[in-house]
Amino acid sequence: MKTCLLLLTGAFDSDGGIAALNRLTIAALAERYALEIFTLTENEPKLDQQYFPQGCSVRMRAFAGNKLNFVFSAWRAVLSRNYDLILVDHVNLASALAPLRWLGLAGYTVWLCGMEVFPPRPDFEGRLGLKNASRRLAISAYTRQSVADRFPGLSIEVCDLALDPWRHTSLEEKAEALELASLDGTRLRLDRRVILHVGRMSTLERFKGQEVLIDAFPLIHAKYPDAQLVLAGKGDDFERLRTRARSLPAELHRNIFMPGFVTEDMLERLYRRCALFAMPSIGEGFGLVYLEAMSRGKPCIGARADATPCVIRDGETGLLVDDARSPAQVAEAVLWLFDHPEEAQRMGRAGYDLVQSYYLFPHFKQRFWKALSVG
Repeated sequence: MKTCLLLLTGAFDSDGGIAALNRLTIAALAERYALEIFTLTENEPKLDQQYFPQGCSVRMRAFAGNKLNFVFSAWRAVLSRNYDLILVDHVNLASALAPLRWLGLAGYTVWLCGMEVFPPRPDFEGRLGLKNASRRLAISAYTRQSVADRFPGLSIEVCDLALDPWRHTSLEEKAEALELASLDGTRLRLDRRVILHVGRMSTLERFKGQEVLIDAFPLIHAKYPDAQLVLAGKGDDFERLRTRARSLPAELHRNIFMPGFVTEDMLERLYRRCALFAMPSIGEGFGLVYLEAMSRGKPCIGARADATPCVIRDGETGLLVDDARSPAQVAEAVLWLFDHPEEAQRMGRAGYDLVQSYYLFPHFKQRFWKALSVG
């Protein structure tokens, strides 16, 4: 059987888009390769068996953030085994293999995911990993174009992502009752006009759109006093965002919910409960959360920026705003969907149909194998 070495930041014990991509990649490769998986940031080698077919050979090592040990172990593995495929999920990690590439000892494939290759990145280390790869896979046409504009000599294949079938279910019409603690501490039931945002709250990722949603909420609440804003996610920017939300007039606090990290079960319930999903981000390499919302039949609001237009079809599956930093524009998009419930429902259904026709795991596998066959 062919062998594959995967050098990853994280997979089964990590959150975020790159970890989700890695789980899709692992599940696809496990059908054809014996896998050896190294994860840099995870503390323990946790494997989720549902991603692996019966009889699949897989070994995993976790390095708890020790990059030096990770790099030495990767070198040792590459020099001691003749892998049929080496795949890395980040250009900065891939830089560790650049010397082996120069010496003709190993070639590698690297994913291009977004923030790590968007201007002003990649940094010097990332450029080494990018330029010396034998194959490059971009997760969206936007990501490919962003890199190609600055590195015109590089060949890059696009492989759009898909829903993780083991973590996200299909559309269910019934939305069960759900209570959360609001910003003022009162536990309240989520009603029919819930605006949902799901995303990491990181000082390094302030482009995700939570801040502009907070600033837009008074405009939304003025017309729809029953509107509710749910910002799900955690990170080192959580307290700053909560302080900003608390700076709004006190009468709005009971309509804003910041539950922090949510379990997969709670996330599922939030998706079912919301009226729409809004993430006016300006730094997405793809935007998997849009697919998650669309798979539940929810219309999406995003920005006419980054890779979002690759996923949200303006006027068909949701709405795109021209200026994602404008509270007025974001509020206008939300209010339009609230004002036109039948159109909002139609967009939600169109988004669901789009996911079913293009963004399921079998579709990803077809794109992935095709991209790997090039070059």
